[in-house]
Amino acid sequence: MKSGKGLDSGLKVIDGDRFREMLHSALARLEEQKSLVDSLNVFPVPDGDTGTNMYLTLKEAIKEIEKEESNRVDDICDSMARGALMGARGNSGVILSQLLRGFSQASSGKKLLKIDDMVAALDKASKVAYNGVLKPVEGTILTVSREAARGAKKALEEDSGQGFIYILKRTLKTANQALQKTPEQLPVLKEAEVVDAGGQGYIYILEGMYQALKGKGYVSSTSEVETLEEIVGQREYAADIKYTYCTQMLIHLNQNNGQQEIDSVKKDLNNFGDSLMVVGSDDIIKVHIHTNHPGVILEHGLKIGMIDDIKIDNMKSQHEEMEIKKAGHQNLAAVHGTSASFEVNRNESAQAEATANRTVIAVATGEGIKNILRELGVKGIIHGGQSMNPSTNDFLEEINSYQAQEILIFPNNKNVISAARQAAEMIEDKEIKVIPTTSFTEAIACLMVYNEDEDLDSLVGAMEEERQQIRTAEVTRAVKDSKVKGLKIKEGDVIGLIDGNIVVKGSDYSRVVLKLFEKSLEDEELITIYFGEEIEERRAVNLRNKILDRFDSIDEVEIYGGQQPFYPYVISLE
Repeated sequence: MKSGKGLDSGLKVIDGDRFREMLHSALARLEEQKSLVDSLNVFPVPDGDTGTNMYLTLKEAIKEIEKEESNRVDDICDSMARGALMGARGNSGVILSQLLRGFSQASSGKKLLKIDDMVAALDKASKVAYNGVLKPVEGTILTVSREAARGAKKALEEDSGQGFIYILKRTLKTANQALQKTPEQLPVLKEAEVVDAGGQGYIYILEGMYQALKGKGYVSSTSEVETLEEIVGQREYAADIKYTYCTQMLIHLNQNNGQQEIDSVKKDLNNFGDSLMVVGSDDIIKVHIHTNHPGVILEHGLKIGMIDDIKIDNMKSQHEEMEIKKAGHQNLAAVHGTSASFEVNRNESAQAEATANRTVIAVATGEGIKNILRELGVKGIIHGGQSMNPSTNDFLEEINSYQAQEILIFPNNKNVISAARQAAEMIEDKEIKVIPTTSFTEAIACLMVYNEDEDLDSLVGAMEEERQQIRTAEVTRAVKDSKVKGLKIKEGDVIGLIDGNIVVKGSDYSRVVLKLFEKSLEDEELITIYFGEEIEERRAVNLRNKILDRFDSIDEVEIYGGQQPFYPYVISLE
């Protein structure tokens, strides 16, 4: 049914100002509903951050368009896509960045956005997102984005005389219908009685854009959104800081020869510090470096273009503040007794620092876990994990802070793998291998076979084989009511997982571990327990004794203080 010649058929062209309003409204709508989207995650574990990851990703896209002086739609889209790519967090954030990338590609050369341009951009967005996923799954944000594009295309074919508001209304209707069908496509959604979280987040973005067109756009509830560091946590700095100033800037190039300038800037600035990162496009590049001479860096930028978004931080002052905050925390690597110190001599070759040609990077949280990884040869630690997913840019900065030509990355969380891979694909001058570890326990197993003299491909093969031999048990508290594989779970219940699957529930951490072993123990002989920040060592020792008493097949149980949050016990089964 046609809507007539009213408001729905009035708007036929969108300029840069209107498009910016639409994007700001989309961000505000997602900000308003991100907690609801988080709550739609199927499993009641404390990493349901789909909404937060999509919001942070879109926030980075908006921050980038705020720096864009051009009012052309294609320039705004290019900035949007660049910001989202660098800021993508988690699986949902990476997929959203691909959606925005596809939208930008379809908008190339468009000063203004016409209705057929918008329809084509939504279609291209969906196709790029599908192509960016190794194994696309129906019943997800991918399905919702495809159906949204189909709804827009069908509306345009039925009546090309209608305006943007009518087209987006039909787009939203079709997308919502697809969202409601996601539980029929994914049994886990049906059992949990929820729709797909990523698909719901995408619809909120479309709603924000639609309401802006109607003159009723959403407005952010906060005058200033928290910085990513405040939300996600800061990467640790080494105590012996050689270069004082973390210096960043954007250079708007005088000529469109981005790759040539990127190579030149890398060469020219390499001797002025470390942690150098230079990335960008034909007309703009971003520079990050740790240096003692920030003025020299800025002067170099001025030689090749105009500079802005300048940020200079005194890392020594920052480090002193961080040390004060950490002073009250126990360093579990120094806890007395052999049970709390990691026996690195289990693999002497892994004790060595990464060679000049090879560096190992891992994502981790918890001081004990970080120290264990460092002792096993990890050079770079990116702070993050459950509910704190690092962005693509976090990986890029860490990768580019090393001169090594070979980089091994351990994401250590299923929701972090995609951002690590996206960053690896953006680096052309290094050989980067992402080992798809879903837990630090898998990374530790991989590092046990680390051999710095082995060629990279063979080493990756050996590590992947070792990773497959490890099973990981986790104990945590449910963050919401849920139903998973017949288990009715209430918020606050203690739940036990094996390789990410919820197996048992209870009210006591130790009892749940024992129940978990009774149900899931196979032929494992060695059990390694990493106890979290809320567990005292004596409780972990008591649990070890109970396991040895109850299970005759287990020959050895080792315990280490991991100090990891959210999960009181993470257990490796070998």
